[in-house]
Formats: sequence, C-alpha cells, structure tokens
Amino acid sequence: MNFNTMVRNSHESRIRGSHKGFTLLELLLVMAILVVLAGLGTAAYTRLGSAQSVRAARYEIKNIKNLCVAYKLQVGNYPKTLQDLVTLPGGLSQSEWNGPYYQEGKLPKDPWRNDYVYSANEGQDRVYVTSNGPDGAKGTADDIPGKNEN
Repeated sequence: MNFNTMVRNSHESRIRGSHKGFTLLELLLVMAILVVLAGLGTAAYTRLGSAQSVRAARYEIKNIKNLCVAYKLQVGNYPKTLQDLVTLPGGLSQSEWNGPYYQEGKLPKDPWRNDYVYSANEGQDRVYVTSNGPDGAKGTADDIPGKNEN
C-alpha cells in the first residue's frame, strides 16, 4: 500500500465515521416535541389551579355561612353586611361579644381577590354567600356556588 492510498482511505473513513452530530431537521423535530409537551403541561397545571381556586371559594363560603349563624345566635339576627362580622354590634360591649369573627378585623377575599357577595333572609332563616368567580361579574356561569347550590 502506498502513501496516497493510505491518505485517501484515512480521509474517506474520517468523512464516513466522523458523523457524530445532529442534523438541523433532527434538532427542529426534538424542539417541536418539547414545545408541545410544555404546552400540554401548562394547560394541565392551569386547570388544576382553577379547580383548587373553586374548592377554596366553596370552603370559605361555608365558613362565612357558619360564622353568620354564630353571629345570629349571639346577637339575635344575621349580620346586615359581612363587615358586621368584624365590627362590634350596637348594644353589646366588647366583653359580651364573641367577635371579631375574623382575625385583625379583615374580611377574606375570594381566590380572585374580589369580595364575597352576601345577603340574608331572616324570614326564611337563610344566608346567601357567593363569589362572582374568575370573571368577577355577578350572574354569570362561573359564579360560586351556582344558582341551585346556595
């Protein structure tokens, strides 16, 4: 074997055997798959967070209703507004009152940072508490609890 044949064989083997990288098409395909997976993960995480917010709002609504019943047992009527749960009612001294029913005199906000909507019907002995939901608009489909749940 002469020198020229050795150089040519060495050069050809280097060209054939040195392909250790990825083509642009392969890289683009992998990147596209990663983007799709990230999108699916983000959508799932958003739905999970939304469901948690709805559960938190339902829990707080039940808590507010229970506090309104406790208020009625002590004062004799439901609070006129939710603010009454944190302010001393007229006719009672601080030592006679079991409130404020929320720490630091601050009412909770719903998970979307809006006030809860409250009303009471003394005649029917019912308390109604709702959250306007993620859109913050009253009377829409995302209100919590829904129309028939209160």
